[in-house]
Amino acid sequence: MTSILQLTAHAATRMAQRGIASRNLELITRIGTAVEGGYLVRQKDFQALDRELKQLRQRARKLVGKRFVVECGRVVTAYHTGRRTERRLLRAAEDRSVTE
Repeated sequence: MTSILQLTAHAATRMAQRGIASRNLELITRIGTAVEGGYLVRQKDFQALDRELKQLRQRARKLVGKRFVVECGRVVTAYHTGRRTERRLLRAAEDRSVTE
């Protein structure tokens, strides 16, 4: 969900006075609760986001060393890499980026 909110001059002034960065508007609309005329980020909203991020970190941690091979937009195979294979793949990727 991409927020397409336009700031009025008044809102920009008030946000600057109150220390609310415009880059946070999209985050507020994503994690906040819709209320009359706008959004409110409650402690409960933050806690829900915090739980989701912890779960995502746990899932990502389990993916370290996993590889899947893609050809023509299709996954051909998947496997666990060892350190030797990981180093070889990374060296080959570095070599390709240097020659391009």
